[in-house]
Amino acid sequence: MSLLRIGILIALVVAVLPADKEQQSRLYDRAANAVHWTATFCDRNGETCVQAATLWSAFVTKAQFGAQMAYELAVKYTGDGQDAMAPVEAVEREGTLTPQDLQPRWRGAAGA
Repeated sequence: MSLLRIGILIALVVAVLPADKEQQSRLYDRAANAVHWTATFCDRNGETCVQAATLWSAFVTKAQFGAQMAYELAVKYTGDGQDAMAPVEAVEREGTLTPQDLQPRWRGAAGA
């Protein structure tokens, strides 16, 4: 996200904030209650959090297996059996360029 977009977004947020002290106080209280309610979700719903943790653990295990399998297959079936992450060696060519080819075109005339 560009700096200009972030600036516009911040300006919009500030523009919609209330100016009245009473409204600011009510907004602050509502925001504090929302944060407290969200932070104590597992205290109120312990079984749901236990199930979510179990599901998340299974998801992470499956994702690791899938990523490892994809990497191993990519390494095995690409190239000449070499490691896909091995550095590429430079290819040397002999005398294919003329001295005129080696002169950069972007420079101005010698006397300019």
